[in-house]
Amino acid sequence: MQDLTKVKKAAPTRNVAAFSALITRVVERDLSLPGLATFYGPSGLGKTKSAIYGANRYRAAYVECGQYTTAKSLLVSILTELGLTRPRGTVAELIAEAIRLMAADISKPLIVDEAHHIANRRFVDVLRELHDKSLAPIILIGEETLPAALEHYERVHNRMLDWVAAEPCNKGDFELLVSSYCPGLTIADDLAREMLEVTHGNTRRIVVNLAKAEEIAAREGLSEIGLGAFGGAVEIVGCRAPTPRRMA
Repeated sequence: MQDLTKVKKAAPTRNVAAFSALITRVVERDLSLPGLATFYGPSGLGKTKSAIYGANRYRAAYVECGQYTTAKSLLVSILTELGLTRPRGTVAELIAEAIRLMAADISKPLIVDEAHHIANRRFVDVLRELHDKSLAPIILIGEETLPAALEHYERVHNRMLDWVAAEPCNKGDFELLVSSYCPGLTIADDLAREMLEVTHGNTRRIVVNLAKAEEIAAREGLSEIGLGAFGGAVEIVGCRAPTPRRMA
């Protein structure tokens, strides 16, 4: 679980807005409608930043799955987020306790990040059970393959209120990231264009390059930095690995 108070405030990009709209829709839905939803896309598009913003705004419980997450460890994380100190018991007992706590406040959503790690495991149905018996909204966040993986579990798949895809950054998103991560520094149009092209609009890589631009500008005493001062397109951290060096 991340300490949400230490995470830099998310720039209001299209993905942040899309996730905010999704969480609003799920929380405010008619209770006759299903309350599961999925936010998905390739790594680096700002899905987790969007989730953290949503978690703070809606007092959401936020948990993150990993490669070795089990049904029990997931439930313990959920219960801890819901305020239970040192949850204990069998899986069935933990499910019952989570349902009780979630049903007590169905305006408080549960956000399950990195859900692609559990999408191919049978215990993903635990989330369906928590939703069905508590009526609390649950949003899954994961990689591009997450929706397809969930197709194997029809009882989960057919309870999705919506599927929202995270999108690569465009020029407007880039400008918002500049304002958020390096205020006071102007990124010239030529450098901005190259950063967007070389990174393929990947938010994380853009932020890495903005940090690099800020370091160069501070070192050189610049208030504006262009492609030349940055070192050219070759210095932009992009989607390709560095070319292997030829050693003498």
